[in-house]
Formats: sequence, C-alpha cells, structure tokens
Amino acid sequence: MTSAVEPISERTDVRTIVGSGILLGVLTAIGVATFSLLSRVLSGATETIVQVGIVLVGAAVASYLPAARVRPQNVDSIAWAALVGLLGALVFTVADAAVLRPLKLYHWRWDAIGGGSGFWYIPVWWMGSAVLAWLGSWVAAVVGRAKGTTGVVPTAGVSSGLALVILVVAVLAGVVPFTAATMALAFAVALVVHVALASILFRT
Repeated sequence: MTSAVEPISERTDVRTIVGSGILLGVLTAIGVATFSLLSRVLSGATETIVQVGIVLVGAAVASYLPAARVRPQNVDSIAWAALVGLLGALVFTVADAAVLRPLKLYHWRWDAIGGGSGFWYIPVWWMGSAVLAWLGSWVAAVVGRAKGTTGVVPTAGVSSGLALVILVVAVLAGVVPFTAATMALAFAVALVVHVALASILFRT
C-alpha cells in the first residue's frame, strides 16, 4: 500500500528557481493588468470589493507560490524561495516596462512623485516581493516539517483568512479605510502573525 502523504523533497536547482521566478513575474503582470482593466469598467463599492479580492489572491500567490515550487524545509531553502520572490518582481518590472507601460493601462502617479522616474520605489517593490516569499516560505516550512507534506494551499488559506480578519477588524475600528492597499497591508501583517502562530503550534 502506498502512502497518500507526499514526502518532502526540496527543489533548489537553477531551473526550478529561475523558472518559478519567471512564472511568478508573468502571473503578477496578469494580475496587475486584470486589476487595471476592471478598474476601468467598475466603480464604487463593486470596484473596491473586486480590487480587494484581486489583491488578496495576488498576495497569497506571491507569498506561497515560491514555497510550493521550492518546498523549503530549512533556512537555506527558505532563502532560495525568497529569491524566487525577488526574481518574480524583476521579471514583472521587465514586463511592466516593455508591455504594460506602453499600453498605458494605468496612470503612473508614483513616477510623477519621483520626478518622472520610478527607480525610487521599484527597489522597494523588489524587497517587498522577497519578504512576502520569505515569510510565506517560513510558514510553509514550519507546517510542512510538522505534517510531513509539501501542500501549501491550506496554509495559504489560513494566511488569507487571517488577513481578512485583520482587515475587517481594522476597518470596523476606524483605523484604516476599506481599500485594496489596506488589504495588502493586512496580508503582510497576517503573514507575520502566521509565522508566530505556526512556530508556537508546531514547535518540535
């Protein structure tokens, strides 16, 4: 009889790392384009809800796709997964400059703030992408070692649930408005909380 539990096997080869980074970058570009196009045809509460949903899904993918591909178990492989997040941001930057910007899908307010240049905030995007992948992979590694599996979908679901709870509480408390940006912030906070909870609950 074969076991239904998939054994953990890390994948830190160059092909996996680079290929996963490219995949993440392409998915990010698709998500950004979808966000922009829907913003043109929607308005009001419907627009906000759809944008929040897109950001929630996008944040979950950015945080956990690297872990799903690399299957991290230790500090080294978590770092490799974080590199996937960074590569994904770099690939998106290229796609953005080569395709999305020429199509004028959205206004570049951040460029205007920087005097016509995006280089003041693009590195922050790169760092943020790496941090999301790092935190998501950290949680996945802790949970994966405890359960002996590599599946990250349930773990990503928990992070998403925590993010929604944090967002709702913060909005109802009047701390932040209900926007896509606050959804992104809530997800980042949820990842930090999830790291702590996973470390406590699955401590070995």
